[in-house]
Amino acid sequence: MSRIRTFIFGVYLSLTTLLVGGFGALALPFGLRRGARLVTRTWAQCALFGLKLICGVSHVIKGEQLPEGPAIVAANHQSMWETIAFFALAKKPAMIFKKELMNVPVYGWYGRLAGSIPIDRDAGPRAIKTLAALAAERLAEGCQIIVFPEGTRARLGEKLPLQPGVAAIYKSAAVSVTPALHDSGRCWRSPGGLFSRKEPGVITLTVLPAIEGSLDRKVFQARLEAALGPRDVMGLDSADVAMLAPAEGRPA
Repeated sequence: MSRIRTFIFGVYLSLTTLLVGGFGALALPFGLRRGARLVTRTWAQCALFGLKLICGVSHVIKGEQLPEGPAIVAANHQSMWETIAFFALAKKPAMIFKKELMNVPVYGWYGRLAGSIPIDRDAGPRAIKTLAALAAERLAEGCQIIVFPEGTRARLGEKLPLQPGVAAIYKSAAVSVTPALHDSGRCWRSPGGLFSRKEPGVITLTVLPAIEGSLDRKVFQARLEAALGPRDVMGLDSADVAMLAPAEGRPA
């Protein structure tokens, strides 16, 4: 049954992408960047609605509030879910993802127009410098930079080494970094693409206290490493839980 639901959701999201992308073009003349953000938010909300309705996958947010002003949100990466959800959950998101995604019809096109930042993994140090410069521009616009510091999807409970991009952005921008942990891989199974199997359940997104700006780079790196792992199969370990401010979950 889960495979059938997964296929139906894949068809639903493909059609939704075409419809929202097509009608969304009508909003662009009223402000290119603002219109594109409206389209991506609407698309993401439709995706999460369909995921819940078709596959029985919802989410709950615990811990802190996501920042609303210029900030960096650093999240672990387990599936396609988080690349959708943050477009719906953040107020003014600018997501960092590999440049190949910019060529994906509608998703990549609107992502670029909305201010998302492509990164060329093969460009080495030059890519990091470009990334930091583009991130600074988006932060000046009041955006929340959404970054997945591990650089690629990890399996549920797996911890991958953090890539240098987030530290470069942090050092140049001197803004706070909000760690965010989730267990999307529990419901959106590996390898995490559109037609990966979906299992009914509730994805927990836990927003941890922000790491203040202007710390020494090594200190920042150590604190982010501690916040993002290691973690158990539910996405949190005891150290992470101890960092949380008491808060009730807010069902999606």
